[in-house]
Amino acid sequence: MKGHSLDDLHLFVQATQYESLTQAADRLNIPLATLSRRMKRLESQLNCRLLNRSAHHFSLTRDGARYRQLCEPFLHGLESVQSRIEDDRLGLSGKIKISAPINMTQVWLKHCIYAFAEKHPDIHIELDVQNEKIDLLSRQVDLTFRIGDRIETDWIARKLWHLPFKLCASTVYLKQHAPITHPSELVDHRLLTITADAHWAMQHQISGETFQLNQGFCFTSNDVLLVRDAASQGLGIAWMPPYYFDSHSEDEHHLVPVLPDWKGHDREVYLMYRDRENRPARIDAFIDHVFAWKSQYYGNLEMS
Repeated sequence: MKGHSLDDLHLFVQATQYESLTQAADRLNIPLATLSRRMKRLESQLNCRLLNRSAHHFSLTRDGARYRQLCEPFLHGLESVQSRIEDDRLGLSGKIKISAPINMTQVWLKHCIYAFAEKHPDIHIELDVQNEKIDLLSRQVDLTFRIGDRIETDWIARKLWHLPFKLCASTVYLKQHAPITHPSELVDHRLLTITADAHWAMQHQISGETFQLNQGFCFTSNDVLLVRDAASQGLGIAWMPPYYFDSHSEDEHHLVPVLPDWKGHDREVYLMYRDRENRPARIDAFIDHVFAWKSQYYGNLEMS
């Protein structure tokens, strides 16, 4: 069976439905010479004669009839598998595995994903959240959201948002200190930062003046929500994307911008997926949903 052609097998089963090779070639839209050559090749591979040929008619030999009897269920099974795979790819059902940063998901991305789940109840969503870079292939991830330059080789990366970093503090903390007019005055304050962002590089949005600070922090955490909570408790001035504090509750501990004309370099948020084409319909539906959701809610997120 070495070198056996599945296409030849399928062609053999199709051709034997007709009265002659000439009729089969015409109905199957294949040159008669090609059909005859492929039947002979199949016979040679099987080392037996499958057809009794004449000028205008052919019949199956005993081996040919037995071969067709055994092959037809196999071919029907393959067609069934192909049909199921096609239905799975074209239908809005099945599973999507999504990877995303924890805090970004908890604060706002979850609303985008919830809206998609509500719209497509037959699609099973598996949401894997973590801040570390993971092996997307071994974890069988379909789509991932990434921040900054953490782009995966051979994946399609499409920009979604720009994330600036800005300073904030609680009204309680600010009432206890003199007004801050320049970043150089930050050295006299308690500073809170995200562990991965312990280098504050900011620029004045009008004058273009730059300032950098990378020491003197009194509180650090790898969880931005803990840094936000520490700032809300009046522990000091924090550095984070504005969407973490712009919507914070307006009680006596609510967070407000500090030096609003100064901000850090924007970081890109990317939606990434593996295939450029031939994607399942459910993946395309999610991609379209994310960008439509972005267009509708981008202004409310106040990210840039």
